[in-house]
Amino acid sequence: MEAKDFIINVGPNGTFRPSGSYQTLPEHIDAIFQRYETDKVKKISIYFHGGLVNEKNGMETAFKMGKHISDAGQTPLCFVWETGLMETVSSNLTKISDTKLFNKLIKVLVKKLSEKLGFDLTEGKGAGQLLTDEQIDKELFKPIPFESYNQEKLIVTGKGAEAITMLPKNEADLIRSLEADFTYLIQADLDFTNTIAKTKLTVDTGQQGQAKGIISTAMFIKHVAIIAFRVIKRFINKRDHDFYPTTIEEILRELYVAELGAWVWNNMKVKSNDMWKDNQKFSGLNRFAGRYLLDKVIDYVKKNNDVEVNLIGHSAGSIAICNLLNTTSNIYPQLVYNKIAFMAPACRIDLFNKEVVMNKNRFNHFRMFTMNDQFETHDKLVPYFYTHSLLYLISGILEDEGKDFDAYILGLQRHIIGNYPYDSAQELINTNQFLFEAETNRIAFSQTDATATDGMKTKSVSHGGFDDDNDTIESIKYFLK
Repeated sequence: MEAKDFIINVGPNGTFRPSGSYQTLPEHIDAIFQRYETDKVKKISIYFHGGLVNEKNGMETAFKMGKHISDAGQTPLCFVWETGLMETVSSNLTKISDTKLFNKLIKVLVKKLSEKLGFDLTEGKGAGQLLTDEQIDKELFKPIPFESYNQEKLIVTGKGAEAITMLPKNEADLIRSLEADFTYLIQADLDFTNTIAKTKLTVDTGQQGQAKGIISTAMFIKHVAIIAFRVIKRFINKRDHDFYPTTIEEILRELYVAELGAWVWNNMKVKSNDMWKDNQKFSGLNRFAGRYLLDKVIDYVKKNNDVEVNLIGHSAGSIAICNLLNTTSNIYPQLVYNKIAFMAPACRIDLFNKEVVMNKNRFNHFRMFTMNDQFETHDKLVPYFYTHSLLYLISGILEDEGKDFDAYILGLQRHIIGNYPYDSAQELINTNQFLFEAETNRIAFSQTDATATDGMKTKSVSHGGFDDDNDTIESIKYFLK
């Protein structure tokens, strides 16, 4: 197949306007459905790749998935809606980690937080002592720094964060206490204070909102105290993402959110919604590509009532599908999608609950493949720096343009299995009951073993690897058939 026969490239703001080397035109979609009429196509599967890749990777994925879908006896339609966020995130995280300021900051935070949280970071002789600079350096040179420092270790050693009694209960008192601690640690290091004086940061000034510039050492210390406070509070509430990733998330949120590209993630989500907007007031390339295709699908289904339409989404593709379900329901609720398959979905659970769980009349069957938490926490997004998966980064910092933390993400096992503290919010309860409903086979965690039934096998150990994992692809084919 040629690209124009099955690929829909979504341009700026969800329109047909060009965004790269390949452009979909309305007439390409017209030709697709003319061919469907001629060939009497009865089974259509629409695929959405993750919204974090560039056009080249999006096109390669579309061709690969198009073949898999064809092999399953389906006619493929593949959306390419690139944003390139992955390049932005990986590049900027690496740049941040290479700066002198970050390396100075992470050491003082690790030193103080390990003490406050009760981690026994020295093993054997001298256990219980504060970390030395040499010990911190040794950990930071590991691909996964402080790998074992998590809630489980605190529980085993009897030092759970909730049991810490020396910390003031009043939040303002705790922050002031932390400021005093960091004032001592930072001002004693002349090289550190000189580095602060030379580094421009994007921070909340308290008076003028977000501003990029040089800040005083005293102001910097206030921000560091807030970072430490948030890490401690997340551990106490069991909303942390382990010691080192949580510390990194809170550093990024407070000092580097502009550089991280959280706005790109937000824009991608906006695009995933805008592509379904009504085209009545628009013409030519200003029309919305997703809605143009959806209108064609609806017209085709109206003429051929024995047609089945399936939806497959990887990562942020799940967000596009949730928005598609909403639009379809609003304009033609008679279209019931046959099967929906998600791989490592990056959509928020509140969105999934609203568009899928609470509206099961919109589809017949649902299946989801994602990693168990062991693999999720070892899927190193940026080795030595952010050592959990992309879904953890989305949950920890990218949602709500950096304002949210530990946002509930569908693909994260910890958020959907019903364990404390993820067992009280109604959207979590609803989603858990839906996914694990008896005899529905709605969810499979990688890696499955040899006893897994056909259509429920998955072996991927990386977020981006599901569409290359043979077990997952064969399961999706089986599911579609």
